[in-house]
Amino acid sequence: MPAEAREVQALADGWSFDFGIADELPARPGFDDSDWAKVAVPHTWNRLGNPGTARDATINADRGMGWYRRTLCAPAAGKRSFLEFDAASIVADVWLNGVRLGRHEGAFSRFRLDASAAMRPGCDNVLAVRTDNSKPDPGSATWHVVPLSGDFMMFGGLYRPVTQIAVDPVHIDLMDHGGPGVYGHVAALDAAGAEVAVRTRLANDGAKAAEARLRVTILDADGKVVARSDRKVPIAADAVASDETRLRVADPHRWNGLADPYLYRILAEVRDAKGRLIDRVEQPLGIRTIAIDADKGFFLNGKPLKLHGVSRHQDRYARGWALTKADHEQDMALIRDLGANTVRLSHYNQATPFYDLADSTGMILWAELGLVNQTAPKGVKDTPPEMRANAEMQMIELIRQNYNHPSVAMWSIGNEVTNWSWKGLTPSNPRPLMEALNALAKREDPTRPTTMATCCEPLPGEDDDRPILTGIADTVGFNRYIGWYGKGYVDEVEDLAAHLTELHRKFPGLPVSLGEYGGGGALSQHTDNVHGGKVMNVSRPQPEEIESYIHERSWAQIKGLEWLYGAWVWQMFDAASEVREEGDTTDVNTKGLVSFDRKVKKDAYYFYQAAWRTDVPVLHLTGKRYTDRAYRSVDVRAYSNQPRARLSVNGRDIGWTNCIDAVCVWKSVRLDAGANNLVAEAGLVRDSAEWRYDGGANDVHIRSGTLTGAVVGGVRYGSDNYFDGGKGAPLNRFRREIYAAPGSEEQDPHLQVTGTDQPALYENYRSGIAAYRVPVANGRYRVTLHLFEPAEDAAGKRVFDVAVSGGAARRGVDPFALGKGKLKAATIVLPARVSDGILTIDFTKRVGEPIVSAVDIVAE
Repeated sequence: MPAEAREVQALADGWSFDFGIADELPARPGFDDSDWAKVAVPHTWNRLGNPGTARDATINADRGMGWYRRTLCAPAAGKRSFLEFDAASIVADVWLNGVRLGRHEGAFSRFRLDASAAMRPGCDNVLAVRTDNSKPDPGSATWHVVPLSGDFMMFGGLYRPVTQIAVDPVHIDLMDHGGPGVYGHVAALDAAGAEVAVRTRLANDGAKAAEARLRVTILDADGKVVARSDRKVPIAADAVASDETRLRVADPHRWNGLADPYLYRILAEVRDAKGRLIDRVEQPLGIRTIAIDADKGFFLNGKPLKLHGVSRHQDRYARGWALTKADHEQDMALIRDLGANTVRLSHYNQATPFYDLADSTGMILWAELGLVNQTAPKGVKDTPPEMRANAEMQMIELIRQNYNHPSVAMWSIGNEVTNWSWKGLTPSNPRPLMEALNALAKREDPTRPTTMATCCEPLPGEDDDRPILTGIADTVGFNRYIGWYGKGYVDEVEDLAAHLTELHRKFPGLPVSLGEYGGGGALSQHTDNVHGGKVMNVSRPQPEEIESYIHERSWAQIKGLEWLYGAWVWQMFDAASEVREEGDTTDVNTKGLVSFDRKVKKDAYYFYQAAWRTDVPVLHLTGKRYTDRAYRSVDVRAYSNQPRARLSVNGRDIGWTNCIDAVCVWKSVRLDAGANNLVAEAGLVRDSAEWRYDGGANDVHIRSGTLTGAVVGGVRYGSDNYFDGGKGAPLNRFRREIYAAPGSEEQDPHLQVTGTDQPALYENYRSGIAAYRVPVANGRYRVTLHLFEPAEDAAGKRVFDVAVSGGAARRGVDPFALGKGKLKAATIVLPARVSDGILTIDFTKRVGEPIVSAVDIVAE
């Protein structure tokens, strides 16, 4: 850019930082910050989320005031100086040379401040910034700043870039809610041409009226001029003038998503009366149309496009929110590699580089206002005026800052805003605020539809007084974790399609999407059977296979719902959350398809790659992290977009299987003793896995009623498997409200079965069991059943019979009587003989439900 035009300087280095100073002394130019930490921006002092079941020594979850200081050089004489903050969390106060320039309230949007009056000649100008990410307690600076809560960490600091901008007194407006000052949209479009409306805001900070010469040019992807407008715009002193021009682009090349993300550019240039270039702004332009139909779904350029994608939080391990351009690029590369065509920017305005990447790659975006869980402070029903004003300001910022990105398909006015009231944590009257935000979004941008995500309204068939917000926005995204949150069993996932269909019928004429769905998966926790026990959805363990199964069955149901215009997996990456203690991590929401540090793609990642990608062959053997296998007879699973796949184990051909809905299964594969090299082939692709089986040649040890195995007394027990009927349950049921105040979580008393030196075998149980059917070699076996009474307080209230293959039945089994009390361990031993390769243990109910906590099958 010519020297006389806009000058932009990144303020990345040279910062000093300190945390916890409550007064305003650091704002003074002479304040001594020599002992402060030296940092570069982007920066956050927070670090949250780590592997393991406790916070490690690197974690910093402090919320409060963080101060930043550095010096600036003044621009050339006659230039105006502006400071641009791409984001500062949550509230930022800015001083230059002791003069307070202003305050910004909101963690996610760009803001600018005019520093001209406070700037002094030379390079000793002292810039001081106080950021405050305090929790929104009464009396705090953040009490009214949305979001007041959320299942994510509000990292503090100057976590996006800071820039100094020098401009002529007449310039393209820098004070329009962080927007570019140039806004273009397609006003009309057909095959012959596109009419593009471009509005430019011109500011005159001088003391005299001025006339600016404004040239607006549309350039194609090669930089060729395809349309141009030259206009003279009068601007009063100390005022802003708005100019709108319409330009016609002949034979337009459409922006067509992933298939062809063609971009034009809008170039706005301002010259003075002598023709000298004094300012210049360039913005993206994608010529395209978007429509959403309640029965036919999403349309891009008049053609149907089923949106399938992921939600993305902007944090990552060890960096928090202080991301680099390379971080954004890696995230987008992983999302593209997955096969997604859309990203939900949850739950707030994200960084410009990610929007730019979406434009250039063709990714469709759901852009969202950071309004989550509640529409008023806790204990308050109606939205206070200050909070409404803040939400509206952030809505305007979201739209104006991202108006020109063709990737943005819709504006979301909030996420799960009745969550807290639904849980009884606070009263709520959300409709006035949500209606106001929707009307505001439509005024700001009539060209795009609005949406919102809901979780907590009455379900089909329910009738209560919870507010129904569905229908306020142009479309709705229902957040549904069926199979994860609920009664605790993955079987429930089979109800997803029916549930969504009922919602579609309940709101005819309203376009419906699945805003969130999924489940958690821990990299080091595994199960032999996803139906073996109860899902610990906000606790531990969370076997990786549970997450995979929920996605397998969810996608199989929703992919054929033609009216469902989109579905977004929750979530692309594991993310930090102060309210989470689950799986094998601390302060991490484990529902990502990729680990928090981006180093590990979970099995579910490869499932979607197989389900969504058609351009490359995909084949992935699952369970590679479950290396030490508890059972010799296993089901082997793979994900592939090929019709069939073939498996071998240590060179032994297992055969071909059909891949249905991207899932290939080989049933009852027998592993060799020791190392097992599994190789799968499908078409031209292959994959391999290394497993071990170090158990007895024909022994089987089962922890009943649980999703995870364990080594007990030197013996490896697998998770519950080979069962028929019943429900698995833990002895100690963990109850936790993830949004409750710290210390208010409720947990059952720690119950422990006595009378045994192996209590781990009695931590779970299967109740209502009909049978076990265990594949073993023919021969004689000793079967030991571990039992206890978890609930009844007298003998005779739970009685059943047990019979095993080739052996005599044991009748009248009463766990209370055998153990001589409640929560007392008991065992029964039965001889068995197998001649057909299956050892059967049959349970017959007499009184109450049959129960078992562990099974040992040992060859004689």
